[in-house]
Amino acid sequence: MSNPIVKQITAILAITSTATLVGLNSCRLQLPFPMVKPDIISLPIIQPDRTLQGHSAWIYAIAISPDGHTLASGSYKGAIKIWHLHTGKLLHSFKGHTDAVVSLAISTDQLVLASGSWDNRIKLWNLKTGTLIRTLDGHRDDVQAIAISPNGKLLASSSADHTIKLWNLDTGKELLTLQNVGWVKSVAFSPDSQKLASGSKDNSIKIWQLSTGSPKLIQTLTGHSQGVCSVAFSPDGQKLASGSMDKTIKLWDVTTGKTLANFAGHTNSVWSIAFSPNGKTLASGSYDTTIKLWDLATSKVLANFKGHTKSVWSVAFSPNGQTLASGSSDETIKLWSAPHNTTTHTQILEKRKQYENKKGLKPLLQTYSDVEASGDED
Repeated sequence: MSNPIVKQITAILAITSTATLVGLNSCRLQLPFPMVKPDIISLPIIQPDRTLQGHSAWIYAIAISPDGHTLASGSYKGAIKIWHLHTGKLLHSFKGHTDAVVSLAISTDQLVLASGSWDNRIKLWNLKTGTLIRTLDGHRDDVQAIAISPNGKLLASSSADHTIKLWNLDTGKELLTLQNVGWVKSVAFSPDSQKLASGSKDNSIKIWQLSTGSPKLIQTLTGHSQGVCSVAFSPDGQKLASGSMDKTIKLWDVTTGKTLANFAGHTNSVWSIAFSPNGKTLASGSYDTTIKLWDLATSKVLANFKGHTKSVWSVAFSPNGQTLASGSSDETIKLWSAPHNTTTHTQILEKRKQYENKKGLKPLLQTYSDVEASGDED
């Protein structure tokens, strides 16, 4: 061990991947990348921290309150349950819908829970007491999605009747109806409450400007080859993400309408997506039973969340980004610890790619999906 080269190699394999690459370049050794296998193993498959049981049907919708203490869930049988996010204790069960609850939203002041159902109705509940505040009637077919504006003034709803409606959240009054918009499966407000995005079964995404009275269509985004199941604005409002039945996720520039990135890795429809609060990562839930965490800077998978046995319909981050919640056809809600130090994994992959390019080597493992395929994740 007195040989200085041996000492250097020992140090290289013992410390971080960054140090590993610098060390390899400095001593000009042509060590193959499988030698850094410990770094690959550090890319995680996340197991659930907790499973919440109590529903007796598919769980289509979940929502987490802005203070991070409360989680709401809605099921195929029309049940709504309220849970304490940290203890997993069931706090309330709300009954009133006569068909599946497919979308939930909680107001910024945490006083109102809104629920959209296939019974054509939207209901507003007192989140603390479970008291029904009012029922919003107006749609003539299944309500597919709802969203509450961040400023707490508006509620948007889409329906199989091919309309989008905007409602006054305080009074429950219908303000306007966008007609003939197609079968819109998802709606989302921008963080400044000035824009509304809608994802449709016709494969398109539309962005509406709301600040000038009657909504004005400002962007139509095309590129997905099948229906768009979910849309979400980034925390800074500059980007929009969309999940589709074509198994992919796309990231868009809201201003230009250009596609910024494509995320491929799921093996079935992507039903739900959610930005992390810091805007650096994106979670996606799929019919393939998995949840993936993506690095927005590189469009690569950072971790897989495995534990559900059936399709994942809904995902949501806690406000501090430390917990990811998911609802599934396996009738459970699962709570997961979201990785914090994801930048490290990104740096590992990027530096490996740079090294491979510089040396003219065939890429070995560029994404976490490749790691899975290699069978090295265990």
